[in-house]
Amino acid sequence: MIIIGAGFGGLEAAKKLACKDVRLTLIDRTNYHLFQPLLYQVATAALSPADIAAPVRAILSKCKNVEVVLAEVESVDVEARKVRTKDRVFDYDYLIVATGARHSYFGHDEWEKLAPGLKSLEDAVELRRRILLAFEYAEKIEDEAARKAVARPVLKWRVRSRKSRATHSPKTFATSIHRRHA
Repeated sequence: MIIIGAGFGGLEAAKKLACKDVRLTLIDRTNYHLFQPLLYQVATAALSPADIAAPVRAILSKCKNVEVVLAEVESVDVEARKVRTKDRVFDYDYLIVATGARHSYFGHDEWEKLAPGLKSLEDAVELRRRILLAFEYAEKIEDEAARKAVARPVLKWRVRSRKSRATHSPKTFATSIHRRHA
């Protein structure tokens, strides 16, 4: 059996099938499971990226029937029952495709520069960079009214994220996911 994707759906399927009488291959383009609901806290510098990413191999390490492959799937031949990556071709009897979703700009791709998505660690780190640069820019403005006008939208977002952090109170994602699935 092959599972493509180590997000919530793919990982949950893998955990249900792990340690069972089935040979399981999990293919993902990253080697970590990302807890996406907390990406905004990485973007606002409330959490480190490592706090919301856990190694897939560690999560599934107790089961000898699981192979985790770091690769991007290039094609699936349903009739021949083959999954192709850059380096390998995998045969399968059963296939689960759980590749997740991507943000949409509703046909306006030019909006992406002004409104970046928040679906990956890279997106969160880039958004964090932009927010912190906005603070730095505001610090340099000498006119107080102009500085407040520039900083106000960023400050409102930052305050909301601090309030949200209290309701989530994550210890660290890596620790909690190991405890739940060990």
